[in-house]
Amino acid sequence: MERRREVYFVDGLPQIGTRYYGIVDQGTNVVEVRPTSLCPLNCVFCSVAAGPLEPRRWADFVVRRDALVEALKAVVKYKGGGVEVHIDGMGEPAVYNELVDLVQDMKSIRGVSVVSMQSRMFTLTERKIEELAEAGLDRINLSLDAVEPSLAAKLANASYYDPRRAMALAEYAVGNTSMDVLVSPVWLPGVNDDQIPKIVSWARAAGLGKRWPPVLIQKYVPHKRGRHPKGVRAVDWGVFWARIKAWEAQLGIRLDWRGENPFGVERRPALPKTVKAGQRIKVRIVGRGIFRNEYLAVPNKLADDPLTDRAVTVVSERPLRPGAEAIVRVVEDEDNIIIAKTEVVFL
Repeated sequence: MERRREVYFVDGLPQIGTRYYGIVDQGTNVVEVRPTSLCPLNCVFCSVAAGPLEPRRWADFVVRRDALVEALKAVVKYKGGGVEVHIDGMGEPAVYNELVDLVQDMKSIRGVSVVSMQSRMFTLTERKIEELAEAGLDRINLSLDAVEPSLAAKLANASYYDPRRAMALAEYAVGNTSMDVLVSPVWLPGVNDDQIPKIVSWARAAGLGKRWPPVLIQKYVPHKRGRHPKGVRAVDWGVFWARIKAWEAQLGIRLDWRGENPFGVERRPALPKTVKAGQRIKVRIVGRGIFRNEYLAVPNKLADDPLTDRAVTVVSERPLRPGAEAIVRVVEDEDNIIIAKTEVVFL
C-alpha cells in the first residue's frame, strides 16, 4: 500500500464544494473557512481523522490565501453583511503559514463583523497571538479536553502536546490583547469526566469569555470517517444535558445556552446549488482526495464564478490519475458538499 501522503497547494480551483478546504456554508451568517487540512496531532476521537499517523489519509491541502479571500468576498456579499467568518477545517488552522495575513484580509472585507478560529493553540506564540489580535481576530475557540498533561497527551496521541502551554497562551490572549477566548472541550464519557469541571474552573479564573460565553461543552459524536476511542460510547442528548445541568449546579457557572443566541447566529440565504444529487456530470481529476479511494475533481464546464463553481469529491475503487476525465453520478449535495461516484472513466 502506498503510504506517502501528497500535499496539494490549492490555487485556481473552486473554493466551494469539498470538505477538504475552502468555504463551507450552512445557510447562516456564519461562514466556515478552511485554509489547511494539516495537523500535528492525532487525537484519538478526531471526527476527521487528522494528523500525521493516520493511514487512511493519503493527501492534505493548503489553500493559497488570495484565492480563498477572493471567493470569500463574493460569499459575504451574497450573504448581505453581518457575517462571522470562522476559521476551522479538517486540520489545525494555526499551522497555516499565512494565517495573520488571512485574518487581516478577511476582517477588511465589507460585511465581515467577526473573525473567529478553532484551535488547540499550542503551536502559537505570544507574539503570534498579538499579531492575530492586531490583524482583527476576535475570538479563539480553544479545543482543550483535559488539563492533566499525561491524559491530554494520550488523548492527542502525541507525547509533545502539553495542555499547559495552550492554557498559558489563552490566558495571555485574554489578558494582553483585545481577543476573546472560549474553551470548547469534548466530553468523552468515562474518560475525561473529572477534567471538565477543572477546565470550567480554569476558564472562569483565567477571565475567558470577555464577550462570548467562556465555555461550550461539546457532546462526543462518532463520525464515519473519524476515530472511535475504545470503550467510549456516545450518550443520548438527554443524558448529555443532564450532565451539563449537574456541572452548572456544582460549579455555579452557566453552561447551557439553549434558548438564547449569544453568538448572533441567524438564517441567511444558502449558496445556490448548481450541482445536485442525481446529476451526471463530466469531470477532470485534479488529484487525490484526503482519504484513500477519494479524488478531487472539477467539472469540465466552469463559469469562472466563485459562487457557482464547485469542486467535486469523487469516490472510486479504481485508481484515477490526475488529468483523467470521467462521467460521475452525484450522490450527495448537502451544504453544497458535492460527492460523486464514477460511472465511466476516460483514460
